[in-house]
Amino acid sequence: MSEDVQTEWPEDRKWTAGTILVKSRTVSASEISARLGITPDRQFERGSPVSRHNPTGARRKNSVWALKSGLANDSDLTDHVRALIGLVGGCRDELAQLATDCELTLSLGFGSENGQGGCVLPADLLADVAGLGLDLLLDLYPPRAPEFR
Repeated sequence: MSEDVQTEWPEDRKWTAGTILVKSRTVSASEISARLGITPDRQFERGSPVSRHNPTGARRKNSVWALKSGLANDSDLTDHVRALIGLVGGCRDELAQLATDCELTLSLGFGSENGQGGCVLPADLLADVAGLGLDLLLDLYPPRAPEFR
């Protein structure tokens, strides 16, 4: 491919994502929605196919309820956390009840083409996350190998 037509990410391009995940072997995804009063971005019931392209294949061991931050993927990770806390902050009691039968996770994703980047999650923000009973998962994605760009 000629240089004038080839398009690649700049070496400093980064992306971020934030999602609250609720997983359970005993509580259905639809029940999680009903108890929180929030419609998730995605949900899967326990026992449903892992792949919609292979309905006779592997089955999910857990129900999964996923709520995205709704922010652009170039937002700061702290903004994803603040947005997610804002979305579920009024559900503190419901989250505490779900925590007895569910895994509650605030999942943050970060990737960059040059492998560099970071953020500061302020103590008060982390206290808010802990106060909601959410575990924090930081999922880091390394740069792609040059042959895959």
